[in-house]
Amino acid sequence: MDLKESRRLARRYIETITASNPNPTGPQILHPPDGQTPSTAALVEHLGLPHLEGDKLQIYESLVTLETYLAQIPSLGPDPREQSAATFLREWVANAILPSEAFAERPLYSAAARSELSPDDVAKARAMGVKGLLLLSHLRRLDPPPQDGPDGPDTAVLTCLAAFSDKNDPWNSSNAQEQASNLIKDYTRSSHLPSMLTSILQKRIKALFSRTVNPAITPQGRKAINPRPSNITMHSDLDAEMKPWKFRDVYIITVFRWVLQCLDKSSVQANWPLITPPLLALIDDSSLEYKITGCNSLFNLLEKCPSALLERTGLGEVFEDAVMPCLSYLPSLTEEPDSLRILGAAYPVLIQLALARFPDERKYAARIKALDRVLRNGIVKGYAHAGDHVKIAELLVHQTTRLVNEMGTEFVRHLKYILPLLSANLASPFATVYPPLLQASVISIQAIIVNHWPRMSYHRGEIMRGLSTCWCRIKDCEVESKEHLQIQQGMENAMRLLQAVLQSDVDVAEDYQILVDSDPRLRDLLVA
Repeated sequence: MDLKESRRLARRYIETITASNPNPTGPQILHPPDGQTPSTAALVEHLGLPHLEGDKLQIYESLVTLETYLAQIPSLGPDPREQSAATFLREWVANAILPSEAFAERPLYSAAARSELSPDDVAKARAMGVKGLLLLSHLRRLDPPPQDGPDGPDTAVLTCLAAFSDKNDPWNSSNAQEQASNLIKDYTRSSHLPSMLTSILQKRIKALFSRTVNPAITPQGRKAINPRPSNITMHSDLDAEMKPWKFRDVYIITVFRWVLQCLDKSSVQANWPLITPPLLALIDDSSLEYKITGCNSLFNLLEKCPSALLERTGLGEVFEDAVMPCLSYLPSLTEEPDSLRILGAAYPVLIQLALARFPDERKYAARIKALDRVLRNGIVKGYAHAGDHVKIAELLVHQTTRLVNEMGTEFVRHLKYILPLLSANLASPFATVYPPLLQASVISIQAIIVNHWPRMSYHRGEIMRGLSTCWCRIKDCEVESKEHLQIQQGMENAMRLLQAVLQSDVDVAEDYQILVDSDPRLRDLLVA
């Protein structure tokens, strides 16, 4: 077996992988010269894998060589050394193809040298990820995963597969994600999956988040009675050792998200002390990307989290305190695209948190109070800073509609603030330039009419002002688009709703006729 020649050919193949040619053909020439495939144990020994560390090119060469040879092995021999070699290879490959530190953020003001990945380097890393996953597929065929427990190399393999579960990660590709998805099915069908998930949380995730301590919670995952001031805030973004999950082993965030998706309700309770510290570390991080990841992860967790657990541990309030500052990421201090992303993650999780903490009617008042805080600290203040950012205003209107429906009649105290804002959106001189904001505002007004019909006799003037002005502006447009027609239909429905709920209190026909006499363009809107 001429492994020296095999390595040379593997290196030549790796050199052909570039950003413009990420999937070159080959290496089909790597075959045993004598026609006899070497044993797995012999490959491990001759490649020197137990002593191979650090040199990325040598690791890549070994992956290519191993994948080519193992693809030709029909089965493992009866020799116990073959089983041991396959077990070793699974763990070695799983660790070898994990994304390197170069994919992680660089610590602020860091003077430490760190190689920057060129587009060709990224292409090589992605290609080797695919090679490694193919190699794991060969090993699964030769030596199926054991079913006797969660410990051993299969925790490492499952961690590796989870690291390739999100194709949007910079180290991942659609081919790698597909390979990982196929391999991971063996584990998700296993009765030992809960134990393996706990093992990943305990041995991998906890170890990387151990220095990112949140003083608001205890090691048992409960709210701290007398939280101590944090001593890591000043230095945490300056020192890579404080946040290895951010500055070194960045793949662990993807692994953590995947673990949360796999946990069921009973597993969430059993692993609560292992879940909450990483979750809060992400939400509290200074980086917007990690805050968004933390909010989205918390939203998914709340769907599986019993309200009794939040109440018993006191972490419902801790989560709210952590997420609420995200509502202040508004223009112009935050770029509009970034603001849309963080607000789009924070509002749903805060609303879901209020519903999860107080699900039944016995805690109705507490639920309304929590939703009220979201409205006052988020929607109202957000409008004050939205300015001309119509996409921000659209997002706030959508969240307002959600709050109207969730709060029901309790929203009535906010009508005097919210209705003028919605009416202003509709009456703006440039409103027709961005139809989605008009559509969202009309839908929100419809929700208000349905939920607060007893108060519409008092607020009908504000509603009619906004709808009438918007109708006229659309009529003045030279070309009425499909979106404009949908908005007009929505306004007609809103007017019909308003007329229906006012029939017993006010005769709106007279009001409508006055408006039509003043502007005939309103006839189609106001006259059935």
